[in-house]
Amino acid sequence: MSFTFIALCSIFLGFYALLSNFKKQKKSFNFRVLTALVCGLLFGGAIQLTLGFGSESVAGFSEFISVFGKGYIKLLQMIVIPLVFVAMISSIMNVDGGGALSKIAPKIIGILIFTVSISAIVGVASIYLFGIDANALISSVGTNDSIIARGEAVVSTQNAMASKGLSGLVLSIIPANIFDMLTGSQRTSTLSTVLFGMFLGYSILQVKKRKPEKVQSFVDFINAAKEVVLSMVREILKLTPYGVFALMTSFMMTNDLFALAEMGRFLVASYVAIGVMFAIHFIMVGMFGLSPAKFMKKTWPVLVFGFGSRSSMAAIPLNVETQTQRLGVDEETANMSATFGTSIGQNGCAGIYPAMLAIMAAQVMGLDVDLAFILQLTAVIAIASFGIAGVGGGATFAAVAVLTIMGLDITVVAILVSIEALIDMARTALNISGSMLSGVVTAKTNGSLNLEQYNAEVTGKSSGDSEAIA
Repeated sequence: MSFTFIALCSIFLGFYALLSNFKKQKKSFNFRVLTALVCGLLFGGAIQLTLGFGSESVAGFSEFISVFGKGYIKLLQMIVIPLVFVAMISSIMNVDGGGALSKIAPKIIGILIFTVSISAIVGVASIYLFGIDANALISSVGTNDSIIARGEAVVSTQNAMASKGLSGLVLSIIPANIFDMLTGSQRTSTLSTVLFGMFLGYSILQVKKRKPEKVQSFVDFINAAKEVVLSMVREILKLTPYGVFALMTSFMMTNDLFALAEMGRFLVASYVAIGVMFAIHFIMVGMFGLSPAKFMKKTWPVLVFGFGSRSSMAAIPLNVETQTQRLGVDEETANMSATFGTSIGQNGCAGIYPAMLAIMAAQVMGLDVDLAFILQLTAVIAIASFGIAGVGGGATFAAVAVLTIMGLDITVVAILVSIEALIDMARTALNISGSMLSGVVTAKTNGSLNLEQYNAEVTGKSSGDSEAIA
């Protein structure tokens, strides 16, 4: 066991002790997450600059911290399907009357699809605003072994999609076997779970109308299951600062900083596009007679959590809590918007990113990008946005799906995977903002928004800092 390995492990575990001490000092959850994120980036970058990229001396350390980083991700993945399943059933079966349901779900989905279409256009504009040339990017980065390996994996995914066709992708959302669906083994498992949960919840509603006493025990079971699953989620969320530090350290250690610098323009363009979409969200809030400043201030803690965890699904409990307790959204609308937003119309992962990569792929192939191309791309993105899982890596799948349907080259996908984690943090925050926007706007247009609660000043701890999580 080398001295380098022992020293790195000591520093890593020492920072974990510091995070634990922050918790004892009652430092806010968001403070700990942001501290872990920044320190992880600095620590990983310092390791690479000091010991070199790909150094054998840090291989053992990289494997050691992968247990913490990847372990956290696997815990999030473990809870995704149970959380979405019980949240969807509960939100539908607790709606007062079928008429209310018909006023909520279509509006939420409509807003998500509208905003993801706008985000696609913003993504296209950012490519031209920053003058990004995919051919220059490919030639500057080159084709090293890691890019070739990623390319082969992406091609395999593309071939699987191409064999299904658009109709196959749509039909794959309908689960043929609910037990297979609950394993989460398919890319569309999340949306399939949402669909089945809606169907089951609606069926419960119908029985409640005719014979409420027959189904009450099942309703009680689902509500109890939801509380148990939410308790599991809270326990996992407590590990977020530790998981984020390990993930960011590993990312900076295992990615060539000089190669990342070559992709800096794309990184900046992505963040500008995401920033523009945030501004559009705030403008939309104002268009419905609500304060954008209140929306921004009250959603901030949830966005910080999404930024660090890279999982809009893990943010569902905080999302719902913020909407109901801070923004004045009724519980049914909040539950549906938070759940739908994890697999439908994600503005960042399913909108901006695929649009940017589609334009770059068209550059590689020498295609003319005219108005017809952009309109077709926007329509494809809106359709393909159904079923994109709200966990890290979903944007790559979305990009492959869009490029496959459009018949475009996927070389840029394999190259840009190396910086996806850096972009994915902001994309996830944007996804969550879009889901919360859909909830607020839907509640406002349905007359169920508590305006007094929305306009009230924030007091006490923010959503992300509740005792259950902190």
